[in-house]
Amino acid sequence: MPDHDPSSPVIELCREFVRIPSPSGREGDLAAVVAARMGALGFQVETDAFGSVLGLRKGARPGPTLILDAHLDTVPVTHAAAWRHDPFGAEIDGGRLWGRGAADTKGSLAAMLCAAAALDGLSGTVIVSASVCEEDLTTAALAQVLDRHPADLVLVGEPTCLRLGTAQKGRAGLWVEATGRSAHSSRPELGDNAIYKMLEAVSRLRALPLPSDPELGRGVCELIEIDSEPRPSPGMVPHLCKARLALRLLPGETSETVLERTRRALDGLEGVSVRLVDLGQRCHTGLAIAMPEFVPAWRNQDQALQARLLKALGTTAFAAPYTTNASSAAARGIPTFLLGPGSIDQAHTVDEWIALDQLGAAEEAYATVIRTFLGG
Repeated sequence: MPDHDPSSPVIELCREFVRIPSPSGREGDLAAVVAARMGALGFQVETDAFGSVLGLRKGARPGPTLILDAHLDTVPVTHAAAWRHDPFGAEIDGGRLWGRGAADTKGSLAAMLCAAAALDGLSGTVIVSASVCEEDLTTAALAQVLDRHPADLVLVGEPTCLRLGTAQKGRAGLWVEATGRSAHSSRPELGDNAIYKMLEAVSRLRALPLPSDPELGRGVCELIEIDSEPRPSPGMVPHLCKARLALRLLPGETSETVLERTRRALDGLEGVSVRLVDLGQRCHTGLAIAMPEFVPAWRNQDQALQARLLKALGTTAFAAPYTTNASSAAARGIPTFLLGPGSIDQAHTVDEWIALDQLGAAEEAYATVIRTFLGG
C-alpha cells in the first residue's frame, strides 16, 4: 500500500486525532482516544497526574529505554472564517491532510504509534509519550514523564521535514517593571512618569548585543507587550508601566546569565526591575502546574549516536529555531533529537496541513530509529 494512500493506518489514525479538538489544558477527550488506541495496538498504557498518556512496549531482552514524545495539545483555532478547510474536519485534499494539529504534532504521534506497534524482537523498552500542555508550558509534562521513566534516548516529534534535529534554540519570557509616582496630567512635573522610564529601558534592551551561534543564528529579544497603570487614565501621570519581552536563547545561556545581562543593561535606571514571567495552567486532570518561562537551548553531545542515526535515516542534521519539549531531556544530559513530518512553517497557521507522503515516511523513519537504537 503506497505511503500516500488515504486509507493507510497512519493516515487514518492522524485523521482521528485531528478531528478531536485538544487546546492546551483541554486534551482530555483526545487523551482518552489515544489511550484506547494504544491498548488496541498492544501497548501497556499509563496516564500520569498531568494527563499525559504513555504507551510502553518491552522487548524480548533487557536493554535501554527509548522515549518518543509528541504533544497532544494544539494552539487555538484563530481567524476561523479564514480557514478554507474545517479545522477539525481532517479533510484530505491535494495530497494533504488538513486541520489544526496535523503538523504540530498529531501526525508525529500517529506515526510513532504505528511504528512502535509494528516492531518485534526489541532489546529494551520503547515508550510513546502523548504529552499535554506543551504549547503553554513547554517541557513541564515531558519532565514529569522522565521523572517516572528515565530514558537513554529521547526523540521529540516536532515538524522537521524528517531531518534530524540536533540543536534547538531556547526561550525565556521577561517582565520589566518601571515604577514612578502619579500626578495630575496638568502638572506632570509633580509626578514621575513610569512610561518614560520604560521607554529608556526598552531602548537600552534593544541596543543590547545578543549572542550568536553558527548553527542557530542570533538570539532574539523582542518587545511583545506593554501596559501602564492607572488605566484608563485620562488625567493622571502613570505610576506603573510593565513590558513583556520574548527571548530566544542559545546553548549555554541560563536563567541567571540572561537576568544578569538584562539587569546590567538597566543599571542606573531607578525604579526599574526585571524578572522571569511566571506561567501557570490547569491540566485536563484538574492539576494546576506552574513554571518560570525559561526553556534552555541545547545541542546534542553524543556525536557517535548522532552519526549512527543520520546514516540509518539517510537524512541531514537540522538546527531548530523554535522551542520544544526536548529541552527537558537535554537538560538532564540525555541524548536528545527532534524528528517529525511536516514543516514548522505549517504549525500554528490558518489551514494547517501535513503532506500524506510525509506521514508514511515518518512511520518508517521512527521504525528506523527504534531498530537502530533497540536492535529490533
